[in-house]
Amino acid sequence: MAFRVAGEDWDEVITYLRERELVTNVYLERQVPLQLAGGRGVRGVAYVVDRDHTQYAGSLDTLAAARIVHQAQGKSGPNDAYVFNTLAHLKEMGIRDHWLEDVVDEVERLRAA
Repeated sequence: MAFRVAGEDWDEVITYLRERELVTNVYLERQVPLQLAGGRGVRGVAYVVDRDHTQYAGSLDTLAAARIVHQAQGKSGPNDAYVFNTLAHLKEMGIRDHWLEDVVDEVERLRAA
């Protein structure tokens, strides 16, 4: 999904995104080529995980991830709210993430315990 930003709003938007996404530098800002639905190519800004960063958790199993999510709180609020919201948005877009679904299931089990 791509969002168009008006030229006059660029500085404000990129500042906001950098403050939100680059807090711990686990993400890297990248210029990426995009192809819009109509076929037109544009360049966009994306934030991609740095797999060498100490906070990268891509190799965690679902239970370990769920335990962290269940206990963690960040600058923007509880981590479980962020994960639940992410999964809901993915579902709205028709995207399945089985691993994340399993993490959410485990977090819900931890909440109920």
